[in-house]
Amino acid sequence: MTHGAGDASARDGWRHDPVLLVLLGAALAVRIGLSIWTDEFNRFLADDLLYLRQAEAWRATGILETGALERPPGYFTFLYLTSFLTGTGTAWHLATKVLQSIAGAAVLIPVYALADRAAGRRAARIAGAFFAFDPTTIAYCAMLWPETLYTLLTTIVFWRSSLLVPGQIARPVALGVFTGLAMLLKPAIGAFTVLLAISWLLRFGWRGAIRLSLVFATATALVLAPWVIRNQLRYGPEILLENEAPYNLWMGSHWGEPSEVFDTWHRLPDPVTRARFAAEMGRKGIVDHPADYVRRSAVRALNLWGLEWFITRNLSLEGWGKIEVSTFLRWFWLLQIAYVALLLAAAAGLRETWRDPHMRLLLVWTLLFTALVAGLVATTRFRMPFHAILAVLAGVGVARGSEGRLRALDLAPVGAAMAILVFSFHRPLFELITSGDLTDLAQLRRSRWVFFWY
Repeated sequence: MTHGAGDASARDGWRHDPVLLVLLGAALAVRIGLSIWTDEFNRFLADDLLYLRQAEAWRATGILETGALERPPGYFTFLYLTSFLTGTGTAWHLATKVLQSIAGAAVLIPVYALADRAAGRRAARIAGAFFAFDPTTIAYCAMLWPETLYTLLTTIVFWRSSLLVPGQIARPVALGVFTGLAMLLKPAIGAFTVLLAISWLLRFGWRGAIRLSLVFATATALVLAPWVIRNQLRYGPEILLENEAPYNLWMGSHWGEPSEVFDTWHRLPDPVTRARFAAEMGRKGIVDHPADYVRRSAVRALNLWGLEWFITRNLSLEGWGKIEVSTFLRWFWLLQIAYVALLLAAAAGLRETWRDPHMRLLLVWTLLFTALVAGLVATTRFRMPFHAILAVLAGVGVARGSEGRLRALDLAPVGAAMAILVFSFHRPLFELITSGDLTDLAQLRRSRWVFFWY
């Protein structure tokens, strides 16, 4: 398929395929079904409890506070707005999850369109199926975390940015707004806009790239402006959108127990002091042990693309009610098997997908993101938007394999993916589970840090 044909397919192909409608319906059904089922015995904890409490306090007092970490306000705003539909309470939680389920299912449209662009309708259908029935993305819809909304916004930007050309106004404004909203959920997507501007420069030259970038960046800046101005008035230049990055750097470069960083952070008196102290301690950890920091960063980069664990952490902490070890293990292995299939199929489609210029941009961004977060505390929550990209690659890989078109070089990335998976099995969580010594989930609940691997 030529690049021009791919663009036409990305614009129109997803609108006319009944298989996509079936996949959308199925994806929505399983996501809403899980949300309703788990809501009966949901016990909120950690981040989701914080989001709920702060959004509820915002509604009661008119003032938003984001807790010990100065977080972007996007998800608090989402909860605040949904509370006006139902009031606070159980109906609020369920309505939020249903809306997230709709958002989670909607990701199938950009996944389908990107795979159609790269390799045609067969690949697009397979990619849609991978994402529709992915247990991890289904489970995230039933949690009160920003990852589902963030994945939808970023995937729309990944998709529609391929259609931007100089002289347009409405499209770059819309995508700039989506980018700003995504940054108010998680700021990391901001770095993607730099790669996007470079790609425009290579395609359209200086004049075209500047015209397009100005429209796009102005729309993004206008969305971010209220929160940035608020932070500058309250804290000054140390905190632009959030202060989580210094915390993650400090945690990632600390050579003692992770709980030491966690406890010290919460004893510090205010967000600015925390940001300054954490940045200083993070730099000190790197300078004092540079070789070890590089080694641990490489481990974290590989671990980011290892097996999904955050859902199992929630299960072990009884986030969806009390469960037995046997039930936990069934959920655990379902997630692992599904992710192994996704990653290996995606690896098989890597070389073919790389041939599409826009998909190549997304893959470069994926590599850059992995490098950026490797030096921090990197968990598989960071990888959520890339589940959509993995689904695109998996659709291409399976489609090409079923047509007998995979070559030996196409299988080389599969070997690398297998090495990552084997490597991931050596973290403490897997060693405990595969040892047969896990007889009580209290063994996992005693330490939240068993799920980290340095």
